[in-house]
Amino acid sequence: MREIFCQIRDTCPICKQGFGIFYLPFQDQDREASKEFKLFQVVKTRIFGFKKERSLRQLGLYWNRCTHVAELLSDHENQYTKEDIDFEVKVKVAKKSPSLIKRFKSVDGIVYMEPISIAFVNMQHLEACRFFPLAWPVMAKMINVSEEELLTMAKKGE
Repeated sequence: MREIFCQIRDTCPICKQGFGIFYLPFQDQDREASKEFKLFQVVKTRIFGFKKERSLRQLGLYWNRCTHVAELLSDHENQYTKEDIDFEVKVKVAKKSPSLIKRFKSVDGIVYMEPISIAFVNMQHLEACRFFPLAWPVMAKMINVSEEELLTMAKKGE
């Protein structure tokens, strides 16, 4: 199963002709993921709507940077995933801004911090706007670049 963000369109963005309603992959990574399927292949979908496109771009940028940082930190001995980077960032951000800790769990008498979830259903837009500016410097420090360099790399497609 693949998760691909799409935008509902009624005209081609290139030729501006109308073709009725169709779904167009939203970002470059969505287009790439779509190539996994054959043209005209029937696929099963579950559709959820997002009211704020900016939030989707923000979340896409976050996961893109997590993936990039994981690739840069990985070597032949240690392999990191975007989820590993996400976890590290959330823990470090939560230490600096405890209001972003959603809850604590107690397991066998030991209390653990459960990192926040940045999924649309779990984090309101204003919370996300507080979280991401705290996350970028943490990621940048992990790979020894400035926050600006980290975000510029994303614009260049690195």
